[in-house]
Amino acid sequence: MTSDNSRHRLGLLAVAALSLFGALFARLWFLQVVDGETLRVEAASNSTETVITPAARGRILDRNGTVMVDNRQSIVVGIEAQKFADLSNKTQGAVLARLASTLSFGKPVQDQVTVKALRKKLNDSRYSRLRPIPVAEDISEENEIYFSEQADEYPTVVVERTTVRSYPFGSLAAHVLGYVGPLSDTQWTSFKQDNDKAKPYVQTDEIGKSGVESSYEQYLRGTPGRQVFEVDRTGKIVREDESQRIEPKPGDDVYLSIDAKVQYKTEEALQAQLNAKFQGRSGQEAGGMVVLDQGTGQVRAMASYPTYNPADLVGGISCPTWRDLQGLAPEGKCGNDMTAEIKALKADGNAPLPKLLNRAIQGAYQPASTFKLASSYAALKAGIRTPETTIQDGGFERFCAGDTKGCVKTNAGGTGHGAVNLSKALTVSSDVYYYKVGREFWEGRQRLGDDAFQKSVEDLGYGSQTGIDLPAESSGQIPTPASEQRLALALFKVDPGYYNNDINVAKDNGRWNTGKSADMAIGQKLTATPLQTANAYASLANGGKLFRPTVLDKITAAGEPTKVHKAFQSKVTRTIDWGTARDALLLGFRGAVDPTGQNDQGTAVSTFQGFPFGSMPLAGKTGTAQTGEDKYHQKKPDNSVFVAFSLGGPTNWTATAMLEYSGAGANAAAPAVRMVLEPIADGSIYQFVLPQGGQIDPQQAAADAAGIAAGGVD
Repeated sequence: MTSDNSRHRLGLLAVAALSLFGALFARLWFLQVVDGETLRVEAASNSTETVITPAARGRILDRNGTVMVDNRQSIVVGIEAQKFADLSNKTQGAVLARLASTLSFGKPVQDQVTVKALRKKLNDSRYSRLRPIPVAEDISEENEIYFSEQADEYPTVVVERTTVRSYPFGSLAAHVLGYVGPLSDTQWTSFKQDNDKAKPYVQTDEIGKSGVESSYEQYLRGTPGRQVFEVDRTGKIVREDESQRIEPKPGDDVYLSIDAKVQYKTEEALQAQLNAKFQGRSGQEAGGMVVLDQGTGQVRAMASYPTYNPADLVGGISCPTWRDLQGLAPEGKCGNDMTAEIKALKADGNAPLPKLLNRAIQGAYQPASTFKLASSYAALKAGIRTPETTIQDGGFERFCAGDTKGCVKTNAGGTGHGAVNLSKALTVSSDVYYYKVGREFWEGRQRLGDDAFQKSVEDLGYGSQTGIDLPAESSGQIPTPASEQRLALALFKVDPGYYNNDINVAKDNGRWNTGKSADMAIGQKLTATPLQTANAYASLANGGKLFRPTVLDKITAAGEPTKVHKAFQSKVTRTIDWGTARDALLLGFRGAVDPTGQNDQGTAVSTFQGFPFGSMPLAGKTGTAQTGEDKYHQKKPDNSVFVAFSLGGPTNWTATAMLEYSGAGANAAAPAVRMVLEPIADGSIYQFVLPQGGQIDPQQAAADAAGIAAGGVD
């Protein structure tokens, strides 16, 4: 019995096996013979689509390895478009309504999410249908858990994590670092025509918009990954061809020449002095500072105020944020309405202060008496002056008969300085000395040329961009007899009534004269950026090298500081021949700040009382720029300008400051520069620890500022 039962079971298994194989062969025959042609047509109609997967951007670090821009995880809610399309209209509406309600919970009205906004995202043609379409960013971890636990209530909704920019020190060095944002339509059109083959962009990508993020985009941008999908003729995914998958690769790390500690001290000093000078009239504080390594051209610090926090721009810029960045109240409209609002404010004399403007390289200001270095150089080059040439400074210079405006130009405060040579003229800031320089240039134009003065000062970089590796640098402006005439005629064309509808009046107004040349000699007629001023003085300090400034130290592979892809190399754009006059110039500038420099009282000596000159011998120059009248014909406060540079030894520091409407150069800009250079000179900068988040302590800044005496009329 047992043997018969076994044979019976084996027989049944054999029959079952033969039946299964028979069915399999029958199916194969059907697929290959009967339905083969249909399947071949369907397979042929399938196609492949490539999806670019974003890569993390490289970090930005200071020269000592302090991370200033990093990446962080952002929790993103997305909707799988293809699966969503398969839902019924009723289910779609319910999912979107539920999702909008959840994403809006606890948010102010202006930040709440609507079903209309979600549908707009879903219909945005910029997004690939093969990946989840992002509809909300930076949701909380609590919401991430909620969506995971309630997945059945949110069909087709997915939650992913992606990387976005983070700023460990908030607004510190914001104008240098810059920010990233979505590709504009213009940028995308350009990339569609000529995309980066190594790092192709897609329409939804972000790109560096300003600062280092823009200048070094090609390095900071990571190499995107790639996924290749086979899709049917309806666009639905059939499968992924994993053999063609490429994982994204993060971008390079960019190390800056910036020292984060010096940067902090520079921003602290700028804000402290502005706040001190604007007590009772806050809202118009503005200025810029630059600290250079005069031996290399590298920027150690660059500050601009008012400033902003790049973190506020991550993920796009809302209308209230954009208005705030333009210096307007967050409440209000954007677009053309905002443009009209700004125009009206300017017409009323209350021009807003845009926060994105980097005043250190984009703010074109009258350099005032700091320009006397350039005027001295031009006079020496033309043979108008020698270091020993002495003039009598009686406190004023007359340019025409009578008492009409412009006929008599005076020193600051009307003070006469007696016998003045080059060194003393710089130490006491004798305007009369330089009025005479301007006069002699114009009166000697037959021999020297109409624009000999202008051409000479251009040697020091005035009137042209320095070439720094940051976008949107201003070139400043050096007026010439020809440009003045063109400007007057252009104004006449726009508004003839300004010149009594008489073109001859316009021509007379635009005609260069001795007074204009004299004004330019004291830095009142032209404009320059704080960086241009710092760079010109650095060329004197280092013996004659005019460098192209840079904020770069090196670029390395991600996370590999020794694997250098690009290293800083100094570049000399021009060599300045200071000749035998250099010692006289240095003596004059040293006397302006150091009481041991020479016997005459310098314009910023009181500001630098107690400065450790032993560890950092220092020279400098004050400047006080007139700013005209307001709409009520009241004289507006002067702009405060100052530049200082170290003399010899192991230190190579040049620093300049320009503070709007803050008074005499010795009263605001000079104290700001001292607040930066003193901790470097006494070594305390090396024990300084950057505060958490980079937040400037206004009370500490005020205390530091209060300890510096300020005085002087220039």
